[in-house]
Amino acid sequence: MRNKVVSSLLLVALFSSVLAACSSKGNESPGSAENAKDQKISIDWFDGTWEDPVPNPDSEAVKKIDEKFNVDFKPQYIPFDTYEEKLAVKMASGDIPDVIGMETVDANYMKWAQQGAFLPLDEFLKQYESTKAVPDYAWDSLKVDGKVYGIPTYFSPKGGKKPVIRKDWLDKLHLKMPTNYEELKQVIIAFTKGDPDANGKDDTIGLGLAKGIYYDPSFGAYYGNSTWYNKNASGQLIPGAIADGNKEKVTFLADLQKQGILQADWAVTAYKDIFKAFNAGKVGVWYEQPGGSGNNGIQFDVLKQNAPNAEVVPIPPFKAPDGSEGLTINGSWYRMYMISAKLKDQPEKVKRILEMIDYFHKPVGIDQRNPQNEYFDWLYGGEGKGYKMEDGVAQPIAENRSNVAPGAYIIEGGWFMKDEDLFAFPKMAKTKVEQSFQ
Repeated sequence: MRNKVVSSLLLVALFSSVLAACSSKGNESPGSAENAKDQKISIDWFDGTWEDPVPNPDSEAVKKIDEKFNVDFKPQYIPFDTYEEKLAVKMASGDIPDVIGMETVDANYMKWAQQGAFLPLDEFLKQYESTKAVPDYAWDSLKVDGKVYGIPTYFSPKGGKKPVIRKDWLDKLHLKMPTNYEELKQVIIAFTKGDPDANGKDDTIGLGLAKGIYYDPSFGAYYGNSTWYNKNASGQLIPGAIADGNKEKVTFLADLQKQGILQADWAVTAYKDIFKAFNAGKVGVWYEQPGGSGNNGIQFDVLKQNAPNAEVVPIPPFKAPDGSEGLTINGSWYRMYMISAKLKDQPEKVKRILEMIDYFHKPVGIDQRNPQNEYFDWLYGGEGKGYKMEDGVAQPIAENRSNVAPGAYIIEGGWFMKDEDLFAFPKMAKTKVEQSFQ
């Protein structure tokens, strides 16, 4: 009898404890969720940047991000000309930041994804408006072993750096627009040795070339080193790096090097220094994209101050042996964010990061870029601080942007359709020469 009583008492006690536990969990869940939402979360953010000056972690823009998302935002930005090697060192150290930025899919992205460094993001792709807008082909380009690890930022397929030339130099030296590498070689030699700026000094650079050959001097899709445009003798597609077109391009560069035409220190020269030289009126052939590149690009107003007669035009693509011609387009995105796999057991932190990226990835049409649009005004740092209105168009204040504009820290880039963004570039151009270039 005693054993039965004891057993009954134990059952009652056990049942009561289970009910208490269930009741406790039921009461804690809503509060826990609310507490998680209100909790300030520290986020390490590691990325490359084109901004000049480089964004720093103690700026007004960082404070704005902290306040809006209730985070302790800890960014570290590296200029893109040295970012690749700095990122490799960071990843090798095992001290992987919460968020990692990269320019595009490459061998390192594939390797790190396969090694488990990044968090698979497939389950989140339909939860946010910005990711729902990304087309399937863009997601496919980011997959490794069937899983998506990166969130892309929209970039017009027809955008990207294209070769441009000082047409006024061609005219002064009585040269025609080059249509192949042999003609281009003669133009580069003349630009380097023929004193095209007529200052009596040997101080011009015919072909701009920077560390790592940052911009591929391929004057047509056939000559690109990263395309799959070419076929071998068996009719199989092969990477451009081993194709005949790329060999012709490399031979062209080697000839210029042997003749002492390329600048002697090009292998250690930063891309931004070539932009500065171009803006100073000292470079004949370089690269720019529709819409320009801000402080890290061709600044037509500065160029005009240094070379009033400067005329910059795109170089038409060279014809391939089969008679085809054209330039490469990109996959409609440029730059992406990955989240560290170490956050797999921190869902609230992952959610906060994705909410931040989603907030920045909203498309803003040219007609909506003004102080009346609170979202745009916040993103760009405020009128008179991060941008100014000129003839009804918002123009970044380059020297202030990286201090006051949150958009200088987390990439803005909502998905546009039908090249809507390209039509905005002529409206944003500040000078007639810049307008004509668009």
